[in-house]
Amino acid sequence: MDFIYALIAVFIISFVSNALPFFGEAYTVYASLLLLSIGASPYNTLIVIIVTAVGAAISKNVSYALGYALKRPLRKTSAVRLIGALSNKAPLWILVIVLAAIPGLPLDDYLYIGAGAAIISPLKLNTYVLVGKVIKSSVEIPIELLLFSSIYTAFRYSIGISLFQVIMAVIFTALAVVIFKIDWVKIYVKLQYRLPYLPKIGNDDF
Repeated sequence: MDFIYALIAVFIISFVSNALPFFGEAYTVYASLLLLSIGASPYNTLIVIIVTAVGAAISKNVSYALGYALKRPLRKTSAVRLIGALSNKAPLWILVIVLAAIPGLPLDDYLYIGAGAAIISPLKLNTYVLVGKVIKSSVEIPIELLLFSSIYTAFRYSIGISLFQVIMAVIFTALAVVIFKIDWVKIYVKLQYRLPYLPKIGNDDF
């Protein structure tokens, strides 16, 4: 696959996957699979990391826009009032980076929707989201490349690279569906009673 077309595909996948609130498809998985096709040189890997991060960060404006459109009812919630109160404080922006970098769970969408309702500066939000997404891609893509390369080496004589890519994409898509069927809020609520240092959350936070 031509490198430019691969980058376009990576950007589109990253954008679309992250544009769907609370979906958070494993876009770095697909980016890693494409890298296997075009060659995972240090340069190619670096460029793909940047492209996935930019695509993911830009697409989060969809969640922000959704929050802005719903700002009238959402502004009455304590969560949005808290986001507004913390808009000029470091803890909020640290949280933005951390949530943007967390693999697998689209918890950051809650924050982006709340930020839209609180009308926080989108430029500032995008800057910190990009930092988080760069961290996420920088960690996930090299690990996934190592994993996929090891698996493919074991099966390269029985299946081709294209079939391998399809199989791994299907497996990780199915895994994403399973992950998002789990009630993570209920799990967190149980954990916060056992781990007192975790931030407390309740029904009013969602």
